[in-house]
Amino acid sequence: MKDHFIEVNLLTQHATLYSSDGSKFVFPVSSGNKNIEEGIETREGLFVVKSKAKKLYSVQFDSTVMLYWMGFNAGIGFHALLGKRYYRYLGKKNVSHGCVRVSREDAEFVYKQIKKGTPVLVHKGQSGVKIAFGKLGEVYKYYSYSKIHRLLPQRFNLIYDGDYLISSKDKILIDDNNVGHNGLPIGNSDLIPVKQKIKPSTLWVDATTSEDKRLAEIFSGRKTYPFTYNKYLDSKN
Repeated sequence: MKDHFIEVNLLTQHATLYSSDGSKFVFPVSSGNKNIEEGIETREGLFVVKSKAKKLYSVQFDSTVMLYWMGFNAGIGFHALLGKRYYRYLGKKNVSHGCVRVSREDAEFVYKQIKKGTPVLVHKGQSGVKIAFGKLGEVYKYYSYSKIHRLLPQRFNLIYDGDYLISSKDKILIDDNNVGHNGLPIGNSDLIPVKQKIKPSTLWVDATTSEDKRLAEIFSGRKTYPFTYNKYLDSKN
């Protein structure tokens, strides 16, 4: 229900700030690299912004000044640096120690737009999760962090098996209260089969039974029935 969410593509080294008004802002980044000294790879997952600060000092890296800090995965977050030497890597190469580096101009813009609790989806182009803005009037499920963590793998398995469309797929509401620092799993879209099973478009029910029984038949998932609601067709059977 926030006004923005951010998507980070680690393959393209670009991030996108999506706004609820339909606009979007694409900006280059430089993510973590495990091959540099004391470096780690920026982890995939669904997170939310947990902290914000215009200026922060890194205790781990000799009090390096981090500008427009937006933390989303414990000690990992978006930030800019003093100077512009790192600009040449933005959008081209991952050279940070784990955080997502952004230019000072872009970091300032994003910092002013977002609030704590803004969702952050980090992936390598194979996310099985889709996030969207909540709408008034729609129904959502709200679960604790631990329950969502258990539920998402189950839903991934359903879609991997081709059963997603014929199973319960309630939309889940997330915010800064039910998404922890470690984030949520995002699955793998490469495991999703091209074809998904669907329920039949036409269901046949006995028009002489009670409404409760007809509804029970419809939702039971059976494929065919001897009668329909159509009086003309019923008369021909």
